Amino acid sequence: MRFVNRIIERHPILMGMGEAVAMGLQGIRAYKMRAFLTILGVVMGIMTVTGMSSIVAGLNASMARQIATLGSSTIFIRPQAPGENIDEDEWRRRKGLTMDEVADIAAKPAVAGIAPLKWIPADTVKYGVERARDAQVLGTTEAYEGVHDSYVEKGRFLSRADVDRSAPVVVIGTDIVDALFPFVEAVGKEIAIDGRRFEVIGVLQKKGRFLFRSMDNVVLVPVDAIQKQDRRFNFMMADIKPVSAGQMDAAIDQTREAMRRYRKLKYMQKDNFSIFSQDTLTDLYRQITGGIYMVMIAISSIGLLVGGVGVMNIMLVSVTERTREIGVRKALGATRRDILWQFLTEAMTLTGAGGIIGIVIGGVAATLINTFSPFPAVVQPTWVVIAFAVSMIVGLTFGLWPAAKAARLDPIEALRYE
Repeated sequence: MRFVNRIIERHPILMGMGEAVAMGLQGIRAYKMRAFLTILGVVMGIMTVTGMSSIVAGLNASMARQIATLGSSTIFIRPQAPGENIDEDEWRRRKGLTMDEVADIAAKPAVAGIAPLKWIPADTVKYGVERARDAQVLGTTEAYEGVHDSYVEKGRFLSRADVDRSAPVVVIGTDIVDALFPFVEAVGKEIAIDGRRFEVIGVLQKKGRFLFRSMDNVVLVPVDAIQKQDRRFNFMMADIKPVSAGQMDAAIDQTREAMRRYRKLKYMQKDNFSIFSQDTLTDLYRQITGGIYMVMIAISSIGLLVGGVGVMNIMLVSVTERTREIGVRKALGATRRDILWQFLTEAMTLTGAGGIIGIVIGGVAATLINTFSPFPAVVQPTWVVIAFAVSMIVGLTFGLWPAAKAARLDPIEALRYE
């Protein structure tokens, strides 16, 4: 207690601010409805900032985890990059990979492994009377396991011998197991893919979801085990794993050089393929969430503006109601600075209380969304601090005019005020 008194003696402004905060809280208690309506805009604005930042942060964290499931430091070869818009003429220029190109790329020093991918349209994947819905059938090689860090939980993965002889074998994800083999062991059984029979030799470990699509609803077959005559479905792609994360750029450059050389593209000719990394997916996603942040800021700004105007209005009313009190304080020796800080502190107390209420409501909403909805939400301490600071700044900004008006009052005229 002595320590506190000593600080107050050295910094008397703290006593004035403490009294102003107490008076602001007293005003909130005395006029609960008026105070609540005054800070409602601030509450809505801060709630929006807290809630939406939590959802965006949760989505970002979820996206990072989902991208990680694709494999560490993965490089993608596709007909087009995410977000790239190409016309029909350009699309006709795009070509799929060949196994010769895959072999050339695999020999590059910065490439640890390359897994060719051939998307195979399959109408039915079944075992007996059981059917798997929306199964994704991929033709690939034994390199898929290491490139995607996708290992088997039971049985074994595809081998080089399986790929060389296009063996009728498959490795399936856990969703396929749940759909086709709910009560029996999957390994060793035969499934039918559009009438063709394949032996199940392995079950993959659970991977989760990527962009709201299950990565466990997959059937892996040797790359040429299923041939489709429709050229559109023989568009081979590939995923690459560099020897290390630091060799990512080198692996991309070496892959591009190998493909351009194989395809005999001249120096000025554009690539007829796209190579990108996980960073491209992350950057694209951040651009989308950046737009969400802009919408969040716009919505919260409207709420904070409305709340600020309400605070200014109620503080002007407060100055009028307390004119005689201001006159008495000035007559007893209060300076303009004392009066200014008194009303600024009261305004900041109002908006600070609104900020705390908004943070609590936004945090509770984020927790409920994370618990009962498919959208992840993580409350961000940084945004909580920013939200509270913004609420205080709103009080400081919009309380400045009423505080200045109170500080400029003539004490004699104020004492005469009825």
